[in-house]
Amino acid sequence: MDVNGYIIASDSAIIGVGETIREAATQALEWSDDYEGVDALVADMENDLEKAHEEDGKPYVRRATAALIDAVERGGTPEQWTIVDNIACTAEEATTQSR
Repeated sequence: MDVNGYIIASDSAIIGVGETIREAATQALEWSDDYEGVDALVADMENDLEKAHEEDGKPYVRRATAALIDAVERGGTPEQWTIVDNIACTAEEATTQSR
């Protein structure tokens, strides 16, 4: 899979995308008022980069494929997306990867 950047997600919604974690976090702050700024959000996520997304609805970061980032930029969180080998991707990419 072609990893092209990062997503910030909360539960199943992608709330930020970017080439860097900081860029994605800046976008994510538009959807979350639980943090005083980008540095606070990044610090919280860096404390546990591999945190499971099922935990308490807090934002988490994952590396992401170009296709997923493009889909989010075109129209928001795709209806179906997943994480394969700790990389966020479209459902189509996950299906292709498992073949």
